[in-house]
Amino acid sequence: MRYESSTRLSGVVDLALVVLAVVVFDIVVALSIDISALRVALGLPVVLLAPGYAVVAACYPRGGGRADPRRPRATVSSANGSSVDAIGPFVRAGLTVAASVAVVAAVALAVNASPWAVAPLPVLAGLTVATLGAVAVAVYRRGQIAEHLRYTPSPALGSGSAARALRPRLSASFVLGLLLVASAVGATAVLATTDTNAAGTDEQFTEFAALTQNASGEYVTANYTDAVAADRPIYVEVANGEGEPTDYTVVLVRETVERRENATVVRSATERVREDLSLRDGAIRYLEFDPEPAGGDAPSRLRAYLYRGDAPEVPSRASAYRSLQVWYTDDPIEEATAAANATAGNGTADGDATAALVAGG
Repeated sequence: MRYESSTRLSGVVDLALVVLAVVVFDIVVALSIDISALRVALGLPVVLLAPGYAVVAACYPRGGGRADPRRPRATVSSANGSSVDAIGPFVRAGLTVAASVAVVAAVALAVNASPWAVAPLPVLAGLTVATLGAVAVAVYRRGQIAEHLRYTPSPALGSGSAARALRPRLSASFVLGLLLVASAVGATAVLATTDTNAAGTDEQFTEFAALTQNASGEYVTANYTDAVAADRPIYVEVANGEGEPTDYTVVLVRETVERRENATVVRSATERVREDLSLRDGAIRYLEFDPEPAGGDAPSRLRAYLYRGDAPEVPSRASAYRSLQVWYTDDPIEEATAAANATAGNGTADGDATAALVAGG
């Protein structure tokens, strides 16, 4: 039986508040409003309550029985009657939390199976679609039943109702609630295991590398000394794979070093580039660095530091998010190692020759 539009749409204030909370939280995230208290205050209800509330409202549009105000002699419909789409307020509250956990787990699994990685924005988009879809179904189902039979949240429960609701009893609704809670916990455990196992392959990070260009103009991680000898620059690549827009600071330093007692000592360091970058997720930026080797025979290298946000006045490997070094003149460590190996080889050869002379003598 269909009712007038004004009657059918009454009693959906609670669903309108769910939609409002979801939309406001989406706007906060979309505008990157970085206020922790606001995000927590809006995010917890949207994630832990809104999806489950909408799903339960769609599954159980009926509420506690009330007399039809248009029919004073009508009997009261009991919420504990034979209707399968009416449950009590305490069972509804328990199912709301359980259903929210199940919806979040299902959305995360769906996003994980999609081309997008499991990240806050895709999961939030999935939760928004699921919640709004469930709200639409709930509004439609409530509109198909009599107004006095629809579920409407009451601000308070009488002491008698509370005592009856808290009285221990074993019913089909109670068992169903326990089963749904167990299923939600199991789905969450499976999701956590899946995320842990996939962390090695879908880990979010920023790629930071030093590159040169080959003859065809492609970027390669090789030929640094050859590029410098040919008066070509070195490029530093920053690729945002964090899953969200990120601000970076890149600091490029030219260091001149020398060998002292089998140790590499920095003789001078000159900051050449300090640049702020704002990259969206998946964006790549290449910074050009002109090496300009130091005069004389002192080896030179590029030391690059990457920071998320601002960089300190004096950069270091300990404070940087990522760091790298590239020798663009001969590597003194490799030269010292090669010289040591050559000396050891010559000593062995000389010893062999001496032994041969003694044996021949």
